[in-house]
Amino acid sequence: ENGEDGKIQALFDLMGIRYTGTGHTSSALCMDKNITKQMFRGRNVPTPPGITVQKGKPFRLPESVGYPCMVKTCCGGSSVGVYRVNDASELEKALDEAFTFEDQAIIERCIIGREFSIAVIEGEALPIIEIAPISGFYDYKNKYQPGSTIETCPADLPKELTKKMQHYAEMVFEALGMRSYARMDFMLDTETLEMY
Repeated sequence: ENGEDGKIQALFDLMGIRYTGTGHTSSALCMDKNITKQMFRGRNVPTPPGITVQKGKPFRLPESVGYPCMVKTCCGGSSVGVYRVNDASELEKALDEAFTFEDQAIIERCIIGREFSIAVIEGEALPIIEIAPISGFYDYKNKYQPGSTIETCPADLPKELTKKMQHYAEMVFEALGMRSYARMDFMLDTETLEMY
């Protein structure tokens, strides 16, 4: 956790220790999904409709989110604390689980489609990788258990869509003040061909 949220990078900066990857401020921004969603909206980077909810405070699920939806801990990584829910009872249970990690959670529209990952080095996007879990979504198990996911590089996408997705990855890199290298993940809605 401390290596993802910028704490170790901040310590290294204070001690004059050199390291690779982005700095502490950018790392902290990237770990907070609430802040990144706001920054994406401000920069016209597509992000699924969603809301941030607080533990113990009432909320109303917007029509733009609906079901199915995803519940995510606000500052988690590696898909820990991420749940796909199909109705109100599942939503309540998922929020109870998410709030065991922290007091904020994101609820956003579930994008049904294909998943992609794009590495960006020094602001330039590399070839796109398609990520296809054999079952379920790209959760912790499918990320780290060998044989759970098929990865295809370069992804089989039309050239125009490839350029657009790489452009958005570069926009994210810039918007969040990243340096050196980073990775951005995208979902492509198979019906609308919109990406998030």
